Amino acid sequence: QNASVLELKKALRRHVQLRQARQGGVQHLSWKYIWRTYHLTYAGEKLADDRKKLREYGIRNRDEVSFIKKLRK
Repeated sequence: QNASVLELKKALRRHVQLRQARQGGVQHLSWKYIWRTYHLTYAGEKLADDRKKLREYGIRNRDEVSFIKKLRK
């Protein structure tokens, strides 16, 4: 519960890389591109501040977060 949004992003990256390694999928993803192109969201709210705690967004274990494409400026 004390994890930050940045720690969640790192955990997502680790999970996806492990899953791809097990399944023999794409070996490399550009995470710099992913974070530049997509927002993480929870309950319709963007997780924009990497320093903010997940508890402040109301995120608990087993909750789902989603990716949404950022709009061009």
